[in-house]
Amino acid sequence: MEDHEENTINNTKPANDYSSLELGFVEEVDNELLMTSQFFPSKVGGRPAWLELQGLPSVADLSCKSCNNPMHFLAQLYCPIDGEVACFHRIVYIFCCKDERCHQNSTDDCFLVLRNQLSRHNSFYSNEPPDRQNPQKSYDNSLVEKWCTLCSLCGVLGDKHCSNCGSPYCCRQHQVFDWKNGHRESCTAGVKVPSTSTSAANRRYLFPQYEICIDDDDGCDDQSDQPSNVHKIQDDYHNYTNSELASQITEADLKSLEDHNHDETFLEFKEKIQQQPDQILRYQRNGNPLWVSSKDIPSLSDIPDCPCGAKRIFEFQVTM
Repeated sequence: MEDHEENTINNTKPANDYSSLELGFVEEVDNELLMTSQFFPSKVGGRPAWLELQGLPSVADLSCKSCNNPMHFLAQLYCPIDGEVACFHRIVYIFCCKDERCHQNSTDDCFLVLRNQLSRHNSFYSNEPPDRQNPQKSYDNSLVEKWCTLCSLCGVLGDKHCSNCGSPYCCRQHQVFDWKNGHRESCTAGVKVPSTSTSAANRRYLFPQYEICIDDDDGCDDQSDQPSNVHKIQDDYHNYTNSELASQITEADLKSLEDHNHDETFLEFKEKIQQQPDQILRYQRNGNPLWVSSKDIPSLSDIPDCPCGAKRIFEFQVTM
């Protein structure tokens, strides 16, 4: 698993070059199997669908640098690179801390971005694409267990187990959370909980799961071609995120919002987002980020080079 952060900055292209911009929207999951590793999903919430099933990050690798608690899986994006044999399959994963106190300053301590990639010929998946129309035909429910053991709660590498049923966990904290939120009643000696099952504890701990669907941005705010239920799904999603954030708004936040109303960078951001207000992701590899504020914009010198020595480029940003 590569831990290079790909969502970095390149300011060399014209700011008005949006020709290759693609937008991501959330949609309800039609079939849970499509959100598993074998179907290479782009999604928000739930457990991560790991691409490479060996060498996975540990819970220590995924802990917040501010509070040291395990971060939550936020989203993943399937984004192979055409013409790159080693990137035939490629997924970028985003993790974040849920503790609002860790988000008070502009810092990356409470976020982590990981990249993973595989060639077409690999040890885990068929060379042929999976059958999305008949997912049961392509799905192998033992694939993950062949290569790794994942936490029953969060889907991260799990090396601890319930002493009674053997269900795996990544840390004591998650085992206790699961025990208090239903595992105590369902725990049966010798019956391990499948890593793909969803319990009341999972629903309380994880972000709600939605599929990310990518559309080309044609510069038009007409969304009439979207399915009729998409707006309700996106409203439900935004209502969830707003309810999580509403209780955290402080006087300082309100003052900051007032300042934003006089910030040309923020006004440009607002104008662009309003063209497609349900967007949760903007993808434009080697493009330019749409900054939310003129404050704390990093310079090129603030962005570390790749370990290979190359300059990093911008690839996408999350706007949820």
